[in-house]
Amino acid sequence: MMESSQYIFVDELSSIEEDEPREIYAGNKTIVVGKVDGKVYAVDGICTHAYAELANGDLDGHCLYCPLHFASFDIRDGTVIEGPTDQPLSTYEVIVKDDQVWINMKGASSC
Repeated sequence: MMESSQYIFVDELSSIEEDEPREIYAGNKTIVVGKVDGKVYAVDGICTHAYAELANGDLDGHCLYCPLHFASFDIRDGTVIEGPTDQPLSTYEVIVKDDQVWINMKGASSC
């Protein structure tokens, strides 16, 4: 069983649409969840360049675009694909159990 203080419930896997970034909140954190090729990923939801909300950008394959200056990040590991930023996004472990999607809030990782 998952500790509720460590894991945040996102939604049913079948309710998360492919290539549609979704914003969720966990305490004071903004997180973007995206599903690509059936796999769900979670990264910080605020651009490391100008603090725009990444859920308002596009998700094209594994590339998450900032809506403000079009910085792009790999949603799988948070790495910067193209600037203007050079700071990666933190990523979060995603767990799918019984069609439920959960994010592990402890141990966020940066590239």
